Parts: sequence; C-alpha cells; structure tokens
Amino acid sequence: MSANALSDSKSYVEPNVEQSATTKGIAKGIYVSGTGPAIVFLHSSLSSSRQWLPLVKQLENHFTCINVDILGYGGADRVSDPDNYSFDVEIARINHALTEVVGNGSYHLVGHSCGGAIALKLAVEAPQRVLSLSLFEPVAFNLLPAGSELRNVADEFANRVDIEDKFKAAEVFTDFWNMKGFFQSLPDKMQALMANDMAKVTLDFKGLISASYSLANVAEIKAPTLFFTGKYSPQLSHSLAETIIGSLPNVKSVEVEAGHMAPVSHGGLVLPIIADFIQQHAENH
Repeated sequence: MSANALSDSKSYVEPNVEQSATTKGIAKGIYVSGTGPAIVFLHSSLSSSRQWLPLVKQLENHFTCINVDILGYGGADRVSDPDNYSFDVEIARINHALTEVVGNGSYHLVGHSCGGAIALKLAVEAPQRVLSLSLFEPVAFNLLPAGSELRNVADEFANRVDIEDKFKAAEVFTDFWNMKGFFQSLPDKMQALMANDMAKVTLDFKGLISASYSLANVAEIKAPTLFFTGKYSPQLSHSLAETIIGSLPNVKSVEVEAGHMAPVSHGGLVLPIIADFIQQHAENH
C-alpha cells in the first residue's frame, strides 16, 4: 500500500475559503446552482462545500445543487450557542434552505464523514422525501452502543482532540483519518487553518454522539442508498460501516482503493460513481 492510496496534501480543501455568493433568502454558506431535481451536498469536518465542487459542476446542468458549508466552516456562520449545539441546529438550517428551494419536494442526499452523519440524520427524519442517499463512511458514532469497545474508541478519539493545543489536536485528528505524519506534511498555511477550526471539530463530535436515532430508524430509509468505504480507512470506520449497511434495506456498497478522505484525495474513484447513481435514480422518478 502506498501513501497515496491513503491520502496526500489534496485530502483536504482550505476550510475557510468561500466559493461564491450565497442565494438571497438562504443562510450564508449555502450555495444553490443549476436546475432540476435537488441534491444536497454535505462535507466532512475540517473541510468545506468546496470539496464537492467537481461533482456539483458535473451535475448542475441537470440538477439543482444545494452545496452546504456546515456551520463553522467555509462561508457559514460560526455556531452561535456552542453549549447547546447539536445536529438539530444543522438540520434546521438545511431544512430552511430546502423549503426555499424545493418547498416540500424531494431531494437526493450526498454526505461524507461528519456530513454523511448529518445526511443520515436528515434521511431518518424525513425518509419519504429522500430520492437517493450517497454516503462515504458516515461517522454516526451515536449508532455504536454506549460502553461497547467501538464506542469507547470513538469517545477516546473525541477526548484526544478536545485539548487546548489546537495544532496538536489537528495533528491527532487528521493523522487518525489519514496516516501518522500526515499533518506535519501539510503546508504551514493549511496547518494553521485546520488548527483554527478544531473548536468546531469538538462540536462536531458533540453532535455526532448526541444524535438520538437508532439502527431501527435507519432501517426505515427505503431510498436507494450508495454506501462507500475506503479500503485503507481506520477499523473504526469499517466496523461502523458494517453496522449501518446491515440496517439499510436498499443499499449498494462500494469499496475504493483509498482511505477515509477519498472523496477529496481520490475524487476520480468516487465522484463519477455518485454522479451515475444519482442520475440513474433521477431517471427512475
């Protein structure tokens, strides 16, 4: 296995660079383009909506693309009330944008890592509205039983990045998802940007752990689901993926020769498959 099979310096986009103007009436950091059936795109932690731009450009001629900066990243506002933060805050913001764009209409969902967990929560809360669901290793740690070995691994990981030294926290976080030494290989500017956003990563963990839906709720998602795993991702990702895949009633699983950050580092392996999947299920509707 080469280092490039896991990741390289292209595994992350600059997390606080705004891609374009937002649409009037929609929250700052949510970008709408194109025309046709709607697709919501949700990025990973320490990233931004820019990670999905190559896929948006591929699809926006036939779809309305709603590309979301999760709160605290890209052009989005910071979290206004950290003490009471949960993914309900993210969901409310996304649902407002959906109401503005499609009313009560249906939509496709695309999510990676933390964004995948938010997409999964969206699908659980309104399964009848989801046309298709494309996920790359959603880190829905709430689905791991409290006290289990895997949940303990996830909780320990969260504690290891919730520290005062934000550069060290960013190193622990990115090395976990990539490989040891990854953070130190990044340009100083990228390291500084990531360190600056680690407080939001801690809130992301809070959102992930506090979500209250269950595997039984996941089993109610009838929409066709495309579920990616990376061959070289951490064992925690693989075990969680197996748990979620086992509960989805209409799922196609795909493993790619890459790691957890494959949608960014190895987009050529992932993005065309997502595009084909969405187009296939748009035609079916």
